[in-house]
Amino acid sequence: MTALRNIDIDLLRSFVTIAELRSFTRAAAALSRTQSTISTQVRRLEEIAGQTLLQRSPQEVLLTRAGEDFLGYARRIVALHDEALDVVRAQSVSGRVRLAVMDDYATIVLPETLARFARSHPEVELEVTTGFTRDLMNALGEEFDLVLATQRAGDGRGEVLRTERTAWAASDRHDLSLAGPLPLALLKAPNMYREWALEALNEAGLGWRILFSSSSIGAVEAMAAAGAALTVVKAGTARPGLCLLGRDDGLPELPASEIALHLAPGRPSAAARALSSFLAEALREGAQS
Repeated sequence: MTALRNIDIDLLRSFVTIAELRSFTRAAAALSRTQSTISTQVRRLEEIAGQTLLQRSPQEVLLTRAGEDFLGYARRIVALHDEALDVVRAQSVSGRVRLAVMDDYATIVLPETLARFARSHPEVELEVTTGFTRDLMNALGEEFDLVLATQRAGDGRGEVLRTERTAWAASDRHDLSLAGPLPLALLKAPNMYREWALEALNEAGLGWRILFSSSSIGAVEAMAAAGAALTVVKAGTARPGLCLLGRDDGLPELPASEIALHLAPGRPSAAARALSSFLAEALREGAQS
């Protein structure tokens, strides 16, 4: 008779946390454990699985092919375990959830969704912070319980909820000459869309000049809508007054982006899990192909 192989939930939680943070040190801090404990747990998990799940290097920790296959199952088991405990304990969902999100989603996509969540979870206090994905992700787990992030399609991190087409945009009321150095209105560096735009123009051999920079997506898009400059937008959230442009207009292709939900490592509160599930369901319903 084959011996039963049972996996302790703590082993799975440590593995998932390391895979998310790509670091034993950061995972140990997030789980309030020593690094040696985390390492021992991973070795035990790999012994049970009979496979190497993680590749260590001085710079970061990467998943092996077996680790990639195993990660989805581990996430679901940990999530179901935590959900089951909450149900058994009959916890009422209350407390504060700190959500970080890009400001276009905060003002255009999420208001109705968050209003519905507030009506269905009246004991939960929502604290929403907006900013650039890169900055928000750096504070996940310390300042934020959840981050709704924009990232390059295929990045492989977080729970991907939808794909967004990235497009050039200019005013739909004013003619903007695309001859000569292109006047650009872009988000301040460091920013992913700014980097994509400049890389694409340089690779295409097109001249450009930065006319306007801001930390506000609304301000950048407003400048473009006024006819002063060309900008880069998510096609799904571009403000009225903008015309989407692309290859047919002589402009280079831009990478697609995806919207992914990132939950802070460790054991999230019942309120954070409730909001995470609510956002995932709402945004998938409106997902764009």
